[in-house]
Formats: sequence, structure tokens, C-alpha cells
Amino acid sequence: MSSVKLQQLLIVYVPEKLSKAMTNSNSLLLSYEELVQNHANQFDPQIASLQQLVETRMQEIRNAEQTLVEAQAIELKRITDALASDVRCLLSTPGLRTFVQELKQTKSNNWYTRKSKFSIAEDPTTWLLATLELPIGLSNYQTHEDLNGYDDERNFIGYSYTLSLRLGSAERSVEIPLKRIYNVKESRETSAKEQIDYYISGEVEDLLEEIKYTEEQKQQLAAEISTLIGYSTKIFTLKPRTAIFEYSSISEG
Repeated sequence: MSSVKLQQLLIVYVPEKLSKAMTNSNSLLLSYEELVQNHANQFDPQIASLQQLVETRMQEIRNAEQTLVEAQAIELKRITDALASDVRCLLSTPGLRTFVQELKQTKSNNWYTRKSKFSIAEDPTTWLLATLELPIGLSNYQTHEDLNGYDDERNFIGYSYTLSLRLGSAERSVEIPLKRIYNVKESRETSAKEQIDYYISGEVEDLLEEIKYTEEQKQQLAAEISTLIGYSTKIFTLKPRTAIFEYSSISEG
């Protein structure tokens, strides 16, 4: 066969083969697109309906729980008002007894932590504090963030809380550190024991100097009051409980 005839055959054959291949690929793509459209027609309305149903139901739940949430908030306000009047109302609560037991078993690794010479009983109702006329008020609890903290030539973000402490007629604002964040991999939290032994005790001792008790009573009261304050801060952080439900809207994948 001459080269001319071979070239003519190739010219006819190649376009026919390409045309057939393109027809097959178009047919395959069309089939896929039909499947996608069928899927969308079948499931998208169901998903949209389900999403609307969930949103409607969640709103119904929110409306139904609002009364209970408000009741919780009112009860917490009643509790904080009681703490402002006299925090000794917590002496008989089981939570305080548990807190004292855990505290007595906790050791601090910080060299600067103060060590009280006076031990407190695990049953707070037997404390010296329960036998005296010494109202202790705690109020105005607030948390704080310090973006420009500096310590040992290092910067950190610091978190703390303040509250107003009243012993009898003496009163002062107390600040207690909670946490320091040096970087994404290094942070340090102040334990309850450290808060009590180092930061709270000193403030309480200073206020007790203005009250006429024996030195031994002051030291005992300082240990008891500081522990009571440390536990009380847990009450201030309570928030009304709400129902939680999370879901993600479904989109095309």
C-alpha cells in the first residue's frame, strides 16, 4: 500500500475514533450528572426539612427552659447576697467539708507558700469561727485579664479575680491570681491551696489586726477564714445550667 493511501486512511480513521471516544465520555458524564441531580432531588428537601425541624424544636426547648434558667439565676443571686451578708452560712454545707478534706491532703511545691501554724478541723461547724460574733462579707467578685504581665524577664497573660472582703467593720479589696500563660506550650495555674496559703491568708491576717482578739485566736481565725474564702470563690463562679445541643448543617460534599 502506498504511503499516500495510508495517510488517507489515517485521516479518515483518527477523527472517527476521536468522535466515538468523545461521544462515550459525554454519555458517561451525562449519566453521572443525572445521578447527582437525582440525589439532590431526593435528599436535599429532606435535609432542609430536618434542619428546619431541629431549629424549630431547639427554639421550643429554649423557650421552655427559660423559666428554669431564670429561676437558677434568681437562686444564685440569693446565694451571693447571703455571702455578702455573712459567708459563715456555708459552714454547714457538705461541699465545704469535702473541700477542707481535700485541702489538708494537698501539698504545694512552691517555696514561697505560707505555712499556717494552726490546723483546722475537717468539720467546719466546730471551728472557732462558728462560735464568735464576727460577720464575714464577700461581695463584688470580678475576674480580670492582664495582657501585659511580666515575670522573671518573661511576658505572660495573667488571669486573676478580685473580691471585697469584710470582717466586722473592716473591709478591703483582695486580688488573687488564677493563671499565667507564657506561651502556647507553657502556662501555670495557682492551686486553691496556694491561693489560700499565700494570697488570701495575708489579707485576712491584716484585717484581723484591727479586731480585738487574742493573738492565738487571730491565727486560728486566719486559717479558718482563709479556707472559707477559698471555698466561697467556687460559689461565685457558678452559672445557670442550660441545655446544649450541637449539630452541623449538611452541605454538598
